[in-house]
Amino acid sequence: MKHAKVQGAWRPVRARHTTRHRPEGVLSALAFNICLVLLPLACAAALIVIGRDHLYAYEYSDAGAQVVRERVEHLNGELIQLDFDRQRQWDDLVSMELRAGDPAAARGFLLSGAGMLPNRSANVLTQAIAADASEAELEVAALELLQPSTRQNYQQQVPLLSQRNAATAAQRPATLADPQDFELMARALIAEPETDPLQFVLTGFALGLAGDLTPGMQQGAVALLVSSRRDDFPDSISVEVRTLAAEALPIEAFRRAARESGAGTVDDLAAAFRSAVVAEHATRLREVLAQLGAVGEATNTGAAATMLTHAFTLPDLQRLVLIARASGDRAAAAAKRLPRDGRLLDTARGELSFTRDLVTALALAGIAGAGLIAIVLLKLLQSATAAWRRMRAEDDEDDYGAELIDISSNNWRPL
Repeated sequence: MKHAKVQGAWRPVRARHTTRHRPEGVLSALAFNICLVLLPLACAAALIVIGRDHLYAYEYSDAGAQVVRERVEHLNGELIQLDFDRQRQWDDLVSMELRAGDPAAARGFLLSGAGMLPNRSANVLTQAIAADASEAELEVAALELLQPSTRQNYQQQVPLLSQRNAATAAQRPATLADPQDFELMARALIAEPETDPLQFVLTGFALGLAGDLTPGMQQGAVALLVSSRRDDFPDSISVEVRTLAAEALPIEAFRRAARESGAGTVDDLAAAFRSAVVAEHATRLREVLAQLGAVGEATNTGAAATMLTHAFTLPDLQRLVLIARASGDRAAAAAKRLPRDGRLLDTARGELSFTRDLVTALALAGIAGAGLIAIVLLKLLQSATAAWRRMRAEDDEDDYGAELIDISSNNWRPL
């Protein structure tokens, strides 16, 4: 039998893979890189705006004060190291403050018993709080949990809140308004330019030479001076305070005005002080003194000076005011014993105010973040689609892998 020559053969047509460069990949890579750079920049801009404009508002409210008070109590509870004898250590802390002559800190630890005592004893105070007991009633309930000797010392040294009278509550705070001290420091500054001018500036403010000061501002000036002399006064706060004082009263301008007037009397020095004051910066310094005074009014001057050592910048005073108003002597006790690590400040939570700059920065950050997510999802989708197509192509090759030859029946004949 003779076979004819094969005239034709066919095989399946397979998709041809092109290696041409796709412009979509270049554009998506460019967009990804832009979003990757824009996102951290926008976030950093938002943080700068928040810090620059002080957009956190620390407003007092009863509900917020309760939360802050509980946080401060738990901070005081962290001072107790051994869980098996918490009540004895709580008693010892109150006794130590009594021996140190600090009634505010002693009362602060006493009132913090709900966050410091073991559960059984703490429940007594927790139930009193739940029943809306006043601070005076809570103090009496906590006294019953003290050792008899500590309770006796407390009652002898600390005026109970239930026995306070109007005269005790309205005691006149200390003040720096002393004309003789002002004159001595003024003449020292004129003679020795290297003299630290902070006390001189605060004394001039206390005398009303840069505007009237309220009793709270007077108390704030004393607290600021006391705090500035402490070894643990933060360097960052020290720099800000002294810079603000120098801006409120340029010392060279005061010296020049004092020399021109002859500086013969206290009145001449006072007039030179008034003429050298820069009103804008003086207003800012009075605001700082008012905030410190508010802390002192909620606790006392010494506690305000101690609490200031827990701040890192002057804007932190807003948080200290809220903490002092919410927790009172509890904050005084915490400020005295806790390390300066920011935990006391963290007990205050503020509400963020949204300005146009902040909204713009957050919008850019949101766009950049959404762009990154969208590009990543698109690439994942493209990868999944490409993998699915490859699987389909492999299936086609398995079905049509053998070459098919078409042999016509007319191309052969018998011998």
